[in-house]
Amino acid sequence: MDFNIKKINRLKTLITIFLVFLAGLCLYVFEDVFEGMEEKLVNLRSSLSTDGGLYSGKFAHHDDRIVIISINDLTQYEAAKSRELNLSRWPWSRKIWAQVVEYLERQNPELIVLDLNFSNYEDITLNYSSADVVLAGTLSKYDNVILSTGLRTSYEDTNTINSAKILDNFDNPFLPAANQLDIEITNPEIDNNISFYSHTPIPDIYTKNTYMAVTNLPVEKREDMVSRSQPVYKLLKGNRTYYLPSIPLAVLLKHSGAKEVRFLNDSILAGNYKIPLDKNGQVLINWHGRVPVYTDIPITSILLSMVRGVDYFEYDNRQMPLEFFKDKIIIIAQTQLNTETHDTPVAQEFPDAEIKANIIDNYINDADITNTHKRQFAKKLPLYKAVLITVAFCSAILFVILIATNMLLAFMNGFLIILIYCWLSFLIFCHPRFHLLLDMSAPLYCMAVTLFLTFLLKAHHEYKKRKKIERIFGNLVSENVLKQLINKPHKLNLKAGLQKVTVMSCNIYNNIEINDVLSPEHYIEMINKSFETIENIIFKYNGTINRFVGNSVLVYWGYPIHSRKDTENAIKAALEIEAEIDKFNKEYFTDGSGVLVRIAINHGAALIGQVGSKNVSDFTLLGDTVDIIEKIENVCVEFDKKIIVTEQTVANLDKQPELLFAGKIRLKNSDKKITLYEVKSL
Repeated sequence: MDFNIKKINRLKTLITIFLVFLAGLCLYVFEDVFEGMEEKLVNLRSSLSTDGGLYSGKFAHHDDRIVIISINDLTQYEAAKSRELNLSRWPWSRKIWAQVVEYLERQNPELIVLDLNFSNYEDITLNYSSADVVLAGTLSKYDNVILSTGLRTSYEDTNTINSAKILDNFDNPFLPAANQLDIEITNPEIDNNISFYSHTPIPDIYTKNTYMAVTNLPVEKREDMVSRSQPVYKLLKGNRTYYLPSIPLAVLLKHSGAKEVRFLNDSILAGNYKIPLDKNGQVLINWHGRVPVYTDIPITSILLSMVRGVDYFEYDNRQMPLEFFKDKIIIIAQTQLNTETHDTPVAQEFPDAEIKANIIDNYINDADITNTHKRQFAKKLPLYKAVLITVAFCSAILFVILIATNMLLAFMNGFLIILIYCWLSFLIFCHPRFHLLLDMSAPLYCMAVTLFLTFLLKAHHEYKKRKKIERIFGNLVSENVLKQLINKPHKLNLKAGLQKVTVMSCNIYNNIEINDVLSPEHYIEMINKSFETIENIIFKYNGTINRFVGNSVLVYWGYPIHSRKDTENAIKAALEIEAEIDKFNKEYFTDGSGVLVRIAINHGAALIGQVGSKNVSDFTLLGDTVDIIEKIENVCVEFDKKIIVTEQTVANLDKQPELLFAGKIRLKNSDKKITLYEVKSL
């Protein structure tokens, strides 16, 4: 028997290990599926952490100092169609952009970002009236203009690209920037990640006097889903190295007036501003909402205002004063659909200008360590911490299922732990004070597997316990009690131990006389019917039959279910047995004879447990509380008393019954005496 149990337990362990291995294998094989799910969950949380999302009222919304002037297919078409503007096809002459810059500068903006492509000479004569010289001269007059450049061949792509093509740009006459960032990056992994070998060849007439910044799009996470930005880039050109700021970082440096930029492994420091970085030198973007978030003015509105010479521009069917641009950070950029837009966690077809505006907002507001209303930069939890948290939640699921009192509660407890993890993941990401990104897809999968396997093991354990309860108590308690035990097995302790019980012995003491006058068949029939009557009454009062021995039955109350009225129920059962046996005698015996029953009841502690050998055992009671019953039975017979109880039994009653003193008996191997009473009625 032990061998079979050990074999079954070993098999259960092997099956559990195999299922855990299979679950881990699925996690590895379907890694792409989990990454896709994770991305959707990140998008959902990002959409809830915007200005109109959770906790948005407690922290600063988007910065309305940031303004976009957009050029797209519609504005190009309107400009070409307008007789007032009389513009040729795109691209427009650089003299137009010189005029736009001059016009906006008269309104005293804080910064103007020209996120446009001036990568080749428009007028190769380069005399004082050429378009390039006019624009370059205009840009050189102001120290608040940022001109964009683009980087092309990343360091990680050099293994798959012909090196000759990379070298083509090394000797061109175009400079990447007049003044580069004076920083040092000691982490080789980050240094490689931000390195590029070629850039958009901006003519040197622009780069000599203009503050240059990199316009590269924010780093793509997966399938063009923008989630991170890169503040610093490294350009390898010939034998020289240039560190260039991104447009948002360039805006921050101009905005803050910081003279020194320090690059640490986990952050960029510039004055009172700190931008936290991940191991790749990137930062997660805080999104302010779906488009349009920032004021987006069509370029045609500005051009028409210039041509007409008015002191306002038209926007959203309103006339806005030109003073609107005072102290603004103006981004002039293209926003064509499908070419200048990207999918983001908060919206599809998100214009590049809006993306850069979000990042600029992040850098000048959320990076300011003195800003009490700033939002924390989103950061991802390190892998080892994420694993520890997942293990902790899986352990919690295991614990709450194992301690649950029933299967429904076990499942609900485990599922509640999963819901708590989901709530925590959303809370600490959406709350601007934390903005911590917890992985969800893989951890939730692990928790679901833990819930499923633990629930199965719990169900198997409960099934075994129920079967054991049925085997032990199936014929010893009433159906009602058995149902309670099966439905609430957690309340039953099957291990051996002391229990306070009320013990009753019901003895048919004149069985020998009856046997002399009845045939064996009739005698057995009579005894069985007598015990059947007694058993029904015992079960009626929730008693548990310990055993039938010859002409007596031993019963107890207080285990496996306990009630404050156990002793009272024992006495009620005794009185009812007496009454029912009298009825039984009148029906079964016609000569006036009958069954004589004597009942002894005692209350006290008894040892309850499985007693017997390996092959044959029984659940029984042991101890003085049980042993004294035999002496009380002898008193009943000797003094012709029907129901005798001990003083401990009477003391355990809430209301004392009608009693008669029946004497005292001495305990075995003791000088102590116990007082006995005969019960007449309750």
